[in-house]
Order: sequence, then C-alpha cells, then structure tokens
Amino acid sequence: MNVKTKKGAVGIGTLIIFIAMVLVAAIAAAVLINVSGILQQKSMATGKEAIEQVSGNLIVVSIRGNTGSLINIISLNLTITAAAGAGRVDLSQLVLKVGNNNNQSTLTYTAQSASATRFNATEIRDPSSLFTADTPVIDGSALVQLNIDLNGTNVNLPVRTQYHIELIPERGASTVIDGVTSASYSSQIQQLYP
Repeated sequence: MNVKTKKGAVGIGTLIIFIAMVLVAAIAAAVLINVSGILQQKSMATGKEAIEQVSGNLIVVSIRGNTGSLINIISLNLTITAAAGAGRVDLSQLVLKVGNNNNQSTLTYTAQSASATRFNATEIRDPSSLFTADTPVIDGSALVQLNIDLNGTNVNLPVRTQYHIELIPERGASTVIDGVTSASYSSQIQQLYP
C-alpha cells in the first residue's frame, strides 16, 4: 500500500506540471498570435505607403530659364512626367518651391496665368487624355510643362547663382533639383537642367 501511494503522488505532481506547461504554452501562443496580428497590420500599412511613394513620383525632364535682358532669369519652364509605373498624379495638389541661396518662394497650381505665388501647366503630350487646365492630371505617358513666373517673387537668378527647385506631390516622394545658373546669359532661353 505504501508503494501505490507514492506512485499516485508522483503521477499527480507530473499532471500538475504538465497542466502548468500547457497553460504557459497557451499564454505564449496567445501573445505570439496577438503580436503577429499587430505586425501584419503594420506591414500592410508600410506596403501601402511604399506603393503610394512610388505611384506619386514625378520626373523632371528639363528646366529652361527665360531671361528678359540677359541679366536675370525672370521665368522658368519645367518639363515633367510621372515616373514609370506611377499612377495618376494631380498637379492641382502639387506644391512647388523655388529658391536661391537667400530666398525661397512656395507656389501652388492655378488654371489662370502664372504669378508670384502660382504656377500653371501646359500640355505637351497626353495620350491618355487626362490633362485639362481645370483638372491637370497626368500619368506616365504624359509630358507637361510647368510655367513659373519669378517676377514679384524674392527669388533672383542672375549668372552663377545656386538654385533649388522642389516638387512636392500630394502622395509620394518629393523631387529635388539643385544646380547653378550659367556663367553668362547669351540668349533669352537658358538650359538649366539637365
């Protein structure tokens, strides 16, 4: 009888340890499932943001400056397109910053004439027929010219001046162009980029 009692005590102790291990494993599994759900949500949000970053990118094809008296650039023409694989980009939501070493101007879109605080856009190529002055939407097949009037702004671009242009779309990464104006202006149209 003594022997049977000892075996039963060992069996109950083993059962208690087994139940405790099952409970710890269940709690650990619940924590892991909860953490994996949170990580999945974060990874999906990150993936969506990454897709938006790619789908909103703009590419600057060229920048030309117009000089009035061959002393200072008085207006800029940026030829742009949407990046390969990009979705549609609404230029009415584009914020454009133009500056030199000392000053910077921030411009937004207008369907009217360009001014000191507004830029406008004109269609060069639009196979998808998305672009109009009132709804300036482009995709990767379109080519559009942004017109910037520097008269009335505090940005002067004489010869040998560093300039900074930044295009900030509604979604996606900013496009930044930094450069230096020519050593001399020999004609009214100056190629600044590329």
